[in-house]
Amino acid sequence: MPLFGFLALLVGAAAVTGGVFVVARLVPVGWRKAHNDVLGIVYAQIGVLYAVVLAMVVVGVWDTRAKAHENTYAETNALLQIAWYSRTLPPQDRARLGGLTEAYTRRVVREEWPLLGEQRADPTAWGMFTDIRELINTRQPATGPDQVRYESALDSVAQLGDARRERVNEAASARVPPLLWVALLIGALVTIVFAQLFGMDSVRAHAAVVFSVSLTVGVLLLIVYEFNYPFSGALRVGPTAFELALDRIRGLT
Repeated sequence: MPLFGFLALLVGAAAVTGGVFVVARLVPVGWRKAHNDVLGIVYAQIGVLYAVVLAMVVVGVWDTRAKAHENTYAETNALLQIAWYSRTLPPQDRARLGGLTEAYTRRVVREEWPLLGEQRADPTAWGMFTDIRELINTRQPATGPDQVRYESALDSVAQLGDARRERVNEAASARVPPLLWVALLIGALVTIVFAQLFGMDSVRAHAAVVFSVSLTVGVLLLIVYEFNYPFSGALRVGPTAFELALDRIRGLT
């Protein structure tokens, strides 16, 4: 979690907690205590509803990030299979396919990954993938064993294309739509405001409760924000799978 975001949450929670002291001055504690039962029933319904929605969103964005992370390994596994296949080819084809595979992996790590954080893909990397696919698709295996290896390579390049398209789509598409963001923010506001209206004999204890609620809701919303785009933010998916694959491919070629 970014330090700036957490500090902003602390400041925001403290500012919201200041409302407790304002309410204590404007509304007598006796009047608020007299309505605690009604407020408690309403607050419980609102709190449960908001907690369920917020939890579903948090789990959803976390699951999306986890799938994006797993998909990077699916893509690099396909790259490694293609690199292995290149070792079975004649020297000229081996050098060309192996070099393309290594260049593509290096391009993704160095050039395309920063672009993913901006919700963009690298056209050059797309071109390299197209070259890899065409080089494999246009081969003519001569023997039975070559045919078996060739079919495996076709499966690998198809897997590579699917994983790449999924990675680019995940980078460009927000997980939480704007309308849901509006609902989450309104729910957070209502939840925090209701907590300020309860009557408690100790204003400090009441302030501590409101601060805890505000901070908890804020942290969860910050997590949703950071996971909204899997390849950007402090909790983004990194190119670790491609870096490991690049080292392995260099050893093969």
